[in-house]
Amino acid sequence: MVRSLAENARRSFRDEWGQVVCPTLVVPAQSSFIPAREADEMLRQRPDTLALSIPGTGHDLHLEQPGILHAALAEFLQNSPEEERDHSKAARRARLAAS
Repeated sequence: MVRSLAENARRSFRDEWGQVVCPTLVVPAQSSFIPAREADEMLRQRPDTLALSIPGTGHDLHLEQPGILHAALAEFLQNSPEEERDHSKAARRARLAAS
């Protein structure tokens, strides 16, 4: 498992990131193993992506500030266009059916 995590930390996901077509919220940690310049480049590549920084967080921001993260996710999901939510649900159902 440690080897798998180490491999993922070194792997670039730029190709996959460029193929994402649904509304996206990025919540980068203020201190993380992902360099700030790489996160900035991801946002430049997809300018419609929303980004939220939670002060004083590290990689485990879901554990460090769960209330703030939950509120941000709930607001993002409530405000995403309905046709996009429907598309995401359909894609999720298709993935489940294929498994």
